[in-house]
Amino acid sequence: MKVNDHMILREIAGEHILLPVGERINTFHGIMSLNGSGLLLWQKLQQDCTEAELIAAVLNTYDVDSETAAKDVGEFLLQLKQAEVLIP
Repeated sequence: MKVNDHMILREIAGEHILLPVGERINTFHGIMSLNGSGLLLWQKLQQDCTEAELIAAVLNTYDVDSETAAKDVGEFLLQLKQAEVLIP
């Protein structure tokens, strides 16, 4: 899975946000703000990767257990799917 090109990442005033571009501006009203782990996952999703690879990235970066990492990654992916940003 990876993200489509309907959203772009920008750093504004120290915050990482996703902004809609192109035709997506007409259907997505707002922005998505990313925390540190969200930014890590977004960067990994620029290339085709699996959910297991995303979980491994969280485990390698943060001091969390595998259950927490899997839950957090799952929630992030769900948000991206609901926003129609994720390509399965």
